[in-house]
Amino acid sequence: MASWCGNVMPTIKLPTSIIILLASSAYFLFVAMDTLSKYMTQHIEVNQLIWGRYFFHLIAMLTYFAIFKPKLDLKKNFKIQIVRSALLVFATFLMFNALKLFTLVDIYVLFFTAPLILALLSAVFLKDNLSLVGWILMGLSFMAIVYTLGPSMKVMSVKVAFPFLIPICWSLYQFFTKLISNNREPFVAVFYSGLVGSLVFSIYSFSHWNTIESNWIWLGLILLGVFGFISHLILVYAIQLSNLSFVANFQYSQLVWSSVLGLIIFGTPVELTRVLGMIAIIIFGILFIKFELSKKV
Repeated sequence: MASWCGNVMPTIKLPTSIIILLASSAYFLFVAMDTLSKYMTQHIEVNQLIWGRYFFHLIAMLTYFAIFKPKLDLKKNFKIQIVRSALLVFATFLMFNALKLFTLVDIYVLFFTAPLILALLSAVFLKDNLSLVGWILMGLSFMAIVYTLGPSMKVMSVKVAFPFLIPICWSLYQFFTKLISNNREPFVAVFYSGLVGSLVFSIYSFSHWNTIESNWIWLGLILLGVFGFISHLILVYAIQLSNLSFVANFQYSQLVWSSVLGLIIFGTPVELTRVLGMIAIIIFGILFIKFELSKKV
């Protein structure tokens, strides 16, 4: 699960094909991680699932740190980094719970309200106002999302709120990212998210721990952490090495990946109305990036 990651200016020029490969790989790994999570919710408690996702994220990160020894300034923007990390961890909690109830593609469709929420937050608090074209495209994107979802999310549970809270939480995460957009150390953000998530859910999970006897479950937890670490790291590097407006275009590939993996793994049908709706979301979303985001990076 990922979208815009902050306003980071390019530092090194690389072939466009490399940037496309990095961005596409990151967004595919996000969907692969959520697909694996949805499958594992049938076999393990959600709190243990989230613990594994962040604990092994932390282990992968420390391994990376030991090998490459990146220079970090962990004191810079410390409070905002903690808030951002807490929002990301809470979004993961909402996501993993939502995966037990809803299809993967429905959650991803709803997730794309996050850029719209972020645009509103930026307009109100950062005076980053949209053009008339931007407002029109934002409205069209929202209508496309409503059309695509249709009546598919009728679940009688308090947890029905979870998928609706995910884009709000994620847009707040991105909003705080914009506040520290001059911080050009992507590893710091990855470090704090892994640290906060592993600490919080280690404390909670071990007081509600159920024995995990299957080696396959342990392997799945390790893969979640590794996928989470690598996907976030290479996405932010892709933005550093190119620019946000270019990389953000590839976030919509998540709609395609979630549809394909949902069909293959869970047998979720890909209906014509949903395909048409997703095509509209992608078109309006990319146009929104072209007219609004590209002039700000």
